[in-house]
Amino acid sequence: MRVSRIFPVVAVVGTSIFLEACKGCREDPIHLIEEQPEEPHDIGQYLSMDVLDGSPAVSYYDRTKGGLAFSVGTIADGAVTWDEERIDGYAGDDGLDPGDRGKYTSLAVDSSGTAWISYYDATNGNLFYARRSGKDDWETGIADTGSGPTPDAGLFSSLALKGDLPVVAHHDAGKGTLRIARWNDGSWDSEVVDEGEAFVAEDTASGLEDKDANVGKYAKLLIDGDTEYIAYYDAAHGDLKLAVNTGGGWDITVVDAGTIDEDGLEADVGQWPSMLVDGGELVIAYQDVTNQDLRIARGSGTEWTTELVDDGEWAGADGEIYMNGSFPAIVYFDGEENDIRVATSDGSAWTLDMLAGEDAGLGFHNETVTIGGTRYVACYDYTNRTIWFAKL
Repeated sequence: MRVSRIFPVVAVVGTSIFLEACKGCREDPIHLIEEQPEEPHDIGQYLSMDVLDGSPAVSYYDRTKGGLAFSVGTIADGAVTWDEERIDGYAGDDGLDPGDRGKYTSLAVDSSGTAWISYYDATNGNLFYARRSGKDDWETGIADTGSGPTPDAGLFSSLALKGDLPVVAHHDAGKGTLRIARWNDGSWDSEVVDEGEAFVAEDTASGLEDKDANVGKYAKLLIDGDTEYIAYYDAAHGDLKLAVNTGGGWDITVVDAGTIDEDGLEADVGQWPSMLVDGGELVIAYQDVTNQDLRIARGSGTEWTTELVDDGEWAGADGEIYMNGSFPAIVYFDGEENDIRVATSDGSAWTLDMLAGEDAGLGFHNETVTIGGTRYVACYDYTNRTIWFAKL
């Protein structure tokens, strides 16, 4: 089923605010979505975006229907028209509902124009995939079922292409592990990347409690040439971890274990990672959970440096890092004001800009793409329960 939706393409101009002076500053150029979609329903959660035939393409969760949807946007005359295709989780003509499917979507388009989507089957606890061969022509199926007696695989799925073949990193909540699934000659192979380690509190007087191993939340997969990188959160230890595979198996590194505070306790870091390769160096944006700050880590192997980007209140969730000229930039969520923000670097300092959000809760599930030399950003509009799309 296709539904056309029209929104204005919002030209976003932020007010530059240097890091030292940004706290509390809220000069916000707001651009509202003026037209609500036909047949309004709650769409856009777990948004993922790529480019299909020179147009923005998005996969997302339809919260009202409990289904997976996909739309291709046509940008013309200052507006974008979305043509929606409903893929999985919707009741059929027979009235039967296949279940709640479509959370944690991740989209990539291969060189032939085939769209691949990974997503979560919440009803059965499986990692699913969808492959689009043409308009409204979708194949769906199970990519991984996890392991153990009570697996719950497919959460935080992150799909990337390796030689036009999809690879998916995801979290098995039933086992508390990080897994990966690979498309291989028409079927899927899967394996555990990291089983994690339990946390054992050495000092009972600290108030800390033992925790079972639990790794792989917020998994983010990046493939650069033949090298596979997965940045992810170790919930038991509160660490940002990185798994690297150059063809000989997985090497696991703790990128940031957090700093020790005055009470001798480590900070909880590593949620919402996003990464890119810059001149042979890996750059990872992530959230310091304890302090609710946006940070980045730079390095390779076991040598890492970390840097504070935004120390505002409740900053750094849903980050998306990209190259802005010669330097990285990060689109992210400001939870204090429910805004979407962008941090840009000139190589020596970070500048923080407000994009939008005064009259709408924006900045959830941020994604960016470049089309025709123009970079666009999309996110879930929590207030209007739809997709927000704008020029950066």
